[in-house]
Amino acid sequence: MNSDRKGTFQDLNALFVFGALSVLAIHILGFFVENQQDYPWDGEIETVLLILLRFGRSLFIFATGMLLFYWYQQREMNWAVFWKKRFRVIIVPYVIWTAIFTCFKLQTVDPSVWAVPFLDSLFTGSAFYHLYYIPLYLQLCLLFCLIKPWFERFLRFRTLVVLFVGQIGLYGIYNYLFIHPLWEIDWAASPLLSFFQHTYVAGQNYVHMYIFTFALGAYAGLNLEKWRAWTWRLQVPACLVTLITALWIANDFVSGSKSYYESLNIFNPLYLLYTTSFLISFYSLSRYLGKLPKFGQWLSDMARQNMAIYLVHPLILFLLESYVIFRLDWSTPWIMLAMFVVTPPLCIFLYEHTLVSHWMRGKGKATSKPLYKTEVYKA
Repeated sequence: MNSDRKGTFQDLNALFVFGALSVLAIHILGFFVENQQDYPWDGEIETVLLILLRFGRSLFIFATGMLLFYWYQQREMNWAVFWKKRFRVIIVPYVIWTAIFTCFKLQTVDPSVWAVPFLDSLFTGSAFYHLYYIPLYLQLCLLFCLIKPWFERFLRFRTLVVLFVGQIGLYGIYNYLFIHPLWEIDWAASPLLSFFQHTYVAGQNYVHMYIFTFALGAYAGLNLEKWRAWTWRLQVPACLVTLITALWIANDFVSGSKSYYESLNIFNPLYLLYTTSFLISFYSLSRYLGKLPKFGQWLSDMARQNMAIYLVHPLILFLLESYVIFRLDWSTPWIMLAMFVVTPPLCIFLYEHTLVSHWMRGKGKATSKPLYKTEVYKA
């Protein structure tokens, strides 16, 4: 990594913070949408917000591609060092929290009960509903290892157009095979058909559903100044496209042309256009906010907590939903806001206290700073 660039890239801090908070928001909204009888409010507004905020993973995938190709472009890679860092910063916390969520879900600490589910969920991210993203992130890193030389030589804007059309084509194929099937197919008839069905049913876990978004990030990282100038010029048109597609998506649900569960599907051409236009429109603002003296520093500090907030927030939300909020004589919007405000600091506190470095303090030589202080969003 070029030392003259290290620590100077602040373009994505606001995007990371917004992405993390949008994930937290949809998980809060999801609970209240499903529990309208106990916590009544305007269910239609809650559902539309939930549908329109489901782009957090796409923001992170774009940012992952951008940072990997920006920090490591045109460099001879030491892959041992590359994977050692990810093992320390990503895999170890993931293993710890997979064990915690497995024990929590099974309500036991007996290894004979939770060991097999724990080992299975390590590879699938199935210990809790959000953990699929860590295996997906590792797939993206593996994809980076495989395509880095090719992308550095051949990735051009026209390549992005081809990938965009190809991604839409894949979503269209899945739509007419599984969502609104045009043919009767026995997917259990052969292992090949079963595997193809699996690529759709568990599609959110695999990189083939996000190839264009990752490649867009790679293009931005390899052509940073061009990307900055391009997004600056296109921010107003992109805002208009974002607004139009958002209204279109919301109207599909409100008018009844799409069901709630159909509206939650982000793997369709319209949502891909919505996400892409939002990325383009928001990038210049994210860059501007990242350069502000005080607020930019706060964004940088918050962006470093992404791993803590991401891993721990479902546990905090479950505890709040199960043991706290029903005791509060508050309106539903105030309860949602309170959950949104208190969850991040609780996540950071609890995450820090599960780190090996935290428990090794004071034993022998001074240890490094807690991992949650490491810029885990950087490659």
